[in-house]
Amino acid sequence: MSNPEPNPEWVISKGQQLEGNDELKVAANRLWPRVQVHARRKLPNSDPDDSTTLAAEVWESVLQSVSKTLQRRREARSRIADLDAYLFGIFLHRFNRALRQERRRQEIVAAVPSTRELEQLPAAQDWKSARDLERSLEVQEVIENMDAWTREVFAARVNGYSWREIAELYGLNENQAKLRFGHALRKLAARLGYRK
Repeated sequence: MSNPEPNPEWVISKGQQLEGNDELKVAANRLWPRVQVHARRKLPNSDPDDSTTLAAEVWESVLQSVSKTLQRRREARSRIADLDAYLFGIFLHRFNRALRQERRRQEIVAAVPSTRELEQLPAAQDWKSARDLERSLEVQEVIENMDAWTREVFAARVNGYSWREIAELYGLNENQAKLRFGHALRKLAARLGYRK
């Protein structure tokens, strides 16, 4: 069963820094259909859900970045003549960058037609690369086994939120948030059989 179609509300509702930015919220809602249309045009052969997901990830980073910039520099808002054009321009830049990265990744995969040839690449024989791959698979397994609260807090920390911001979001104090998160990780590690 597919998730409901993403919209800017889920970005806005998760971010404490978007509070008090009503103009940004209105612009985000107004531009979201345009963002989706652009993503689908740029990726005509892709599944519409995939293009929407990529657009949502890029749009989230745009909104969070612009919100933080507007909060840090109050005079920045007065210099933006057209907020819609400003937001969409940033989105286009970041979306095109994401598309270039994805194309490069696909070219690398397409350039190596067999696993035997893949094993011949220098990185495939590098023990550090093997350890990094193993570590990333372990992290992915841990994330998949996290409960919803722990996964949300983990994602918030990865995206640069402070413990204070996370604690405020969940109605906790900073130490309670850290302790609850640490306890959840220790419990998960024990369940998965990981040791220090």
